[in-house]
Amino acid sequence: MQNTQPSYTKRRAVGLAFSLLCAVTFVSSATAKATHGIKPTVREEVVNGKSFYINKVVVNARPERVYQVLVDYLNAPKVFPILKKCQILESHGQKKIVKHQLAPTGLPVTYEYVIEISESAPHQIEWHRVSGDFKELDGYWKLDPTEFGHSTMVTYATHVTGGFFMPQALIKRQFSIDMPIVLEALKNASEVSTEIAARRIEPFLEN
Repeated sequence: MQNTQPSYTKRRAVGLAFSLLCAVTFVSSATAKATHGIKPTVREEVVNGKSFYINKVVVNARPERVYQVLVDYLNAPKVFPILKKCQILESHGQKKIVKHQLAPTGLPVTYEYVIEISESAPHQIEWHRVSGDFKELDGYWKLDPTEFGHSTMVTYATHVTGGFFMPQALIKRQFSIDMPIVLEALKNASEVSTEIAARRIEPFLEN
């Protein structure tokens, strides 16, 4: 007998579409309060033939400090509220295979995927989908020094397609909600780390 039940992936995709439609109004309001002035506008830009969602923020910390926060995968769920699990499956120097479990803001579902990460310290991190949810998943962090190296212009870019059952318009809407939240979390963690490091050095400078 032919199985007429929808596949697990399709059910998850339909669930995402429905959840996004239900959550748009509520989460948009919450995001405006949570990002403390970070521009919520996420622009689209074509990179190597793919459409990327891109957002930026200035972090009052050196690129090296921001980079350290980004590559601390084991503690990433403590920094980024939408990231529930982060597990290094393989590590080969500057290349790593990492598994993520993601809970988009305001949605009752989680998504899991495995990505290959390429690190270029201390200015860029790129990733590409290996397996899991979503049809395509690529992205990068770019860290450009500003204020003579004392601050960092952080660029967060990602390309995601979910296939027929994940409408691209809804995926875009969710990124417009979550990208500012992710950047705010990175900014807070990096600047707090910088303040702690400065307090540890001050007693030695005074002596």
